[in-house]
Amino acid sequence: MMRKLDLIVIGSGVSGHSTASAARERGWTVAVIDDKPFGGTCPQWGCDPKKVLVEAVKIQDSFERMKGYGLTGNAQLEWSELRRHKDTFTEPIPSATVEEFEKDGIEVFKGHARFIDDHTVEVNGEKLQASYFLIASGASPAKLPVDGFKHLASSDSFFELDELPHELVLIGGGYISFEFAHIAARFNRKVTIIHRGERPLEGFDESIASRLAEYSKKLGIDIRTNTELKAVAKQGSKFIATIGSDNHTEQLSADIVIHGAGRAPNVQDLGLDRTSIAYSKNGVKVDKNQQSISAPHIYAAGDCADDGKLPLTPLAGEAGKRVIKHMLDGKQQEEFSHIQPSAVYTLPGIASAGMTATEAEKYPDDYEVIEHDLSSFFTNKTTRLEEGFSKIILDKKKQTIVGAHVYAAQAEHLINVFLLAIEMNIHVQALKTLLWAYPTAESDIPSMLQ
Repeated sequence: MMRKLDLIVIGSGVSGHSTASAARERGWTVAVIDDKPFGGTCPQWGCDPKKVLVEAVKIQDSFERMKGYGLTGNAQLEWSELRRHKDTFTEPIPSATVEEFEKDGIEVFKGHARFIDDHTVEVNGEKLQASYFLIASGASPAKLPVDGFKHLASSDSFFELDELPHELVLIGGGYISFEFAHIAARFNRKVTIIHRGERPLEGFDESIASRLAEYSKKLGIDIRTNTELKAVAKQGSKFIATIGSDNHTEQLSADIVIHGAGRAPNVQDLGLDRTSIAYSKNGVKVDKNQQSISAPHIYAAGDCADDGKLPLTPLAGEAGKRVIKHMLDGKQQEEFSHIQPSAVYTLPGIASAGMTATEAEKYPDDYEVIEHDLSSFFTNKTTRLEEGFSKIILDKKKQTIVGAHVYAAQAEHLINVFLLAIEMNIHVQALKTLLWAYPTAESDIPSMLQ
């Protein structure tokens, strides 16, 4: 007899985990299915391990700038030791997640789920039915139309490298490639970024991104724009990446070619064509409740949901909360209206929230763009960092901040302050007169607003 549960969750990341646990607390029968190590991308191959690596590299980067100014000796980066340090964060995640589920009475299935019909999935040859489903299957590197695609290493695999290769080619000019490039460059590796567009980091303010790109070049990172990857071939222990721009074709030798050119939602191999679940290239189509627009008992959240949110962990967490409130409590959710911040963890980093300068400049009577070179600010001078820039967008009538874009050593911290100001409609004068703890990066904010 086929077993029937109240809820089946496909995926064990932040939104899947929280929903499964909340449903089980209500006494629902719940199963979680995942074909990857349990725990999701963020804590294993995403935000968390990246931050562990970046923080160590940041220390070494500051040390190098301060040599001869109070610091002597060498701060040598060692990949294998740093990798082991990173592993102390990531390795416990799968077993701890499974143990938590099992302790709570949630059934765990390690395998790939496929729908047979609207209420039935098959995993490891077993068929399961449920009253409700949450699809939280995440995303994977997008398929690229290049010969030898199989030779591309996934961005996830960067975190599992036993040794950091000496020559790296990174495909795509987004935040993944730039973060990896900045880490590898501090290990004195040869790094090349291949980007098909006119400029890298296209989702960020152009002048902010261009400053980061120029500084990246000073670090020795070779950035090729308007250039496409044509093919990848294995040649002995090396890989040959064939790239093309205009009518020019070139071959690059590398120890590894990493796919950083975007990710696609994991919905193509779930058997959704056997169901009434509507989906697109952006994922399962859902409404403001994260509920399928075509199958009311189906929900989707995170990177596999076509909901207009950025593929970021906090947004997946927000989506999971919406699922819980609607699925379990029957509460209609308001339209999503939060400002979505985004950060690139390079050294220095860039971060953005709210209205862009390009948008503001279309309405000069309504908005003011305040720009500042931060390189001479005290925060920068303390560690001899000669890079930094800010663009703050001000609503002239309301005197509130509606957008912020920063390039700074502590960009990810500064953007959170500006995000709070935008969300809470804080009057700019309050930020100027607040008694900030001094000297801090945050105490520079009044100067950024002058």
